Amino acid sequence: MAESVDYLIIGGGSAGCVLANRLSEDPDVRVCLLEAGPPDWNPLIRVPVGITGLMRSRRFNWAYRTEAQSRLDNRRMFWPRGRTLGGSSAINAMCYTRGHPADYDAWEADGATGWNWQSLLPYFRRSERFAGGADAWHGDSGPLSVEPLRTFNPFCQAFVDAAVNAGIPHNPDFNGATQAGVGPYHVMQEDGRRCSNAWAYLHPVRKRPNLTVITGALVHQLLQEGDRINGALYSKGRHRYSVMAGTEVILAAGAIGTPHILQLSGIGSPLELEAAGVAVRHKLPGVGGNLQDHLDVSVAWSTKDRRGVSFHPSYMPRGARGLWDYFRHRRGELCSNMAEAGAFLHSSAASEIPDLQMHFLPAIEDDHGLDLRRTIAGYGYTLRTCFLRPESRGRIGLHTGQPQMSPRIDPDYLSVDADAERLVDALERARDILSHSTIAAIGDLELKPGSDVRGRAALRRYVAAHAETIYHPVGTCRMGVDAGSVVGPELRVHGLRGLRVVDASVFPRLVGGNTNAPVTAVAERAADLIRGREKVSEIKDFANAVNA
Repeated sequence: MAESVDYLIIGGGSAGCVLANRLSEDPDVRVCLLEAGPPDWNPLIRVPVGITGLMRSRRFNWAYRTEAQSRLDNRRMFWPRGRTLGGSSAINAMCYTRGHPADYDAWEADGATGWNWQSLLPYFRRSERFAGGADAWHGDSGPLSVEPLRTFNPFCQAFVDAAVNAGIPHNPDFNGATQAGVGPYHVMQEDGRRCSNAWAYLHPVRKRPNLTVITGALVHQLLQEGDRINGALYSKGRHRYSVMAGTEVILAAGAIGTPHILQLSGIGSPLELEAAGVAVRHKLPGVGGNLQDHLDVSVAWSTKDRRGVSFHPSYMPRGARGLWDYFRHRRGELCSNMAEAGAFLHSSAASEIPDLQMHFLPAIEDDHGLDLRRTIAGYGYTLRTCFLRPESRGRIGLHTGQPQMSPRIDPDYLSVDADAERLVDALERARDILSHSTIAAIGDLELKPGSDVRGRAALRRYVAAHAETIYHPVGTCRMGVDAGSVVGPELRVHGLRGLRVVDASVFPRLVGGNTNAPVTAVAERAADLIRGREKVSEIKDFANAVNA
């Protein structure tokens, strides 16, 4: 016998945790949250520096691999995504940035009516509990704790000073009146511990009698009757179950998981579905398309200076002291998110708003921290830079119709040549900053790209061999009203009743920054839409656009 609830939320990640909290505020509705991963019990999740271990996890990390990328030396890229309550907010670097206001105004210009900056700013403020107090930009009473870093490595300060010497203004708050500049990141932490969306939104309300949370629940497909989605079939262990939803099913499985579940359910492009042996139940060509991600390039130096972070034996006394400081006082180096400092800057005078983002790490990082050989051998620092508004678009698809199989992930990186040129610009800007005396005095040897890699042609080859994701996939169930969109401005899936999508997949375009805070704000606003507290106009001619 199937369980029945009012709202079924599929995906216990950043958006799903927000929705579970806000929808279950009404004691008269029953809410069920399904999460494919395990509970978020691992201590590495709460200790900020534990991110280095979570990259290696296969229990709390989906650890996807993309299709071979033809313009990146045919490499299959590593794509970590959270696989536990809190989703990627449980394994990310905790940087709290929102993007640029112009990003959201562009959403509305693309057809996402009501999703401009002025409409979303109140939801950023509602979600936030900012340690610096409330003002026009920040909230101080929301669930999500945002704090200044409790540790700031001397290498990070040297980077900030070098960037200022390079002419980049110091900016203590990337989420204030101005995004541009260099400074420390604010982080999603509470009392020196990671504040994932599960910790902020879900755990405080887990005992509500009208909220059921089921982990280890792999959704096989959505259940459909006519043009209405009314539940989902899932497995837990060796057993299969179904949950019926009397009001709505809400897909919140992320930019990879949400289109995958739709396609497994026969909702998407007929060519895609038929090739995987899945019967077409609802034609919606945009499902899985419009995939965007920030591609990142690194400049890394070794140092003789040992004030950075390392796994070298000489670091062990500092590591032991860090353990004491953390567990005794919630301070010290274990509070580090590793990407302690950053910058938003312009790739050229032609860029009207910042289009490069930097993350500075006081350690040598190779292959997402999976290759620790140079980190063990000594000390150094890494400056990662991404181009914020790539034009390349990829796709999420199916290898097979089996839900246990990973989806087909093809970001099609650098399919637009201009994206590669901007990454070369990013490397040149990074090298320029690192040439200034405050940080250059610390550096010993440039490990990446290496002193022999000079000129734009050589740097383009370096991009092809070494560029990596900075973990911001979005856009695969795009919000809009044209034939390529998947959901309308109220996040209802076109042509189906009883189904919405609320996660990064609805972003029409990437925002200029990290994506967790925007996903949280989108979910906050979506909860109001679902509960009828706010209305935006839906344009009714989507079917005509599809058939045109």
